[in-house]
Amino acid sequence: MVSQNKKGRDDRVCLLLNKDSKLLARGEIESEPDDVNIIVHITGGETNDVASAEAVQIIPTDHQLPSIMGQVIFRRGNRITFEPMRKIGEAMRQNFRMQVDFSSFVYPKGGGRAPIRALDLSCGGIAMYSAAVFNVGEVYEVVVPIVSEGPLILDCEILRASPYNGPIWLYAAKFVDLIDDQETLLREAVFQAQLESIKLRKKSPGNVKGNSKARK
Repeated sequence: MVSQNKKGRDDRVCLLLNKDSKLLARGEIESEPDDVNIIVHITGGETNDVASAEAVQIIPTDHQLPSIMGQVIFRRGNRITFEPMRKIGEAMRQNFRMQVDFSSFVYPKGGGRAPIRALDLSCGGIAMYSAAVFNVGEVYEVVVPIVSEGPLILDCEILRASPYNGPIWLYAAKFVDLIDDQETLLREAVFQAQLESIKLRKKSPGNVKGNSKARK
């Protein structure tokens, strides 16, 4: 039976990845935290991909719930039962990157602003293109516009700068001094982007498959 609490169902949503961190599906956790095994109802993506994986990373959107590496032991329709193998460190959730494509701005501490194009985003940092020169080791403000509550302005430290195409540079940056509310909003944005990518992949004409007999 699905647990009902003050947060409702959203806190039970999770992403399912294989051991190489390839996104497989999204689901809702139907078991309780103290249950021996984990039951997940697959609500997006391909159930067969999850069922055939050697090991599956179960990453809840709620950061208060632990991320688990599990092994499939039973399947009934779109519900899969996992035997927990081990917990996954918080670093996995922090470094969980999603390809994005949005335009924004970086603000140097000394004033002014520079346009950027985001390449990928995680709870730990951002990769971006820009014709502006940002110095490795320096901290800048970057605007992340895909957050549900409105644009989020975060401090980021430039880690790497690589020539990309002509005057364009590719930068890798990590977020610094995040407060809890900022981290929560950023995590929601990253996970929502992942969930949307599953919906788009499922609707893609190239992903249409013929009917197959479900394995029980």
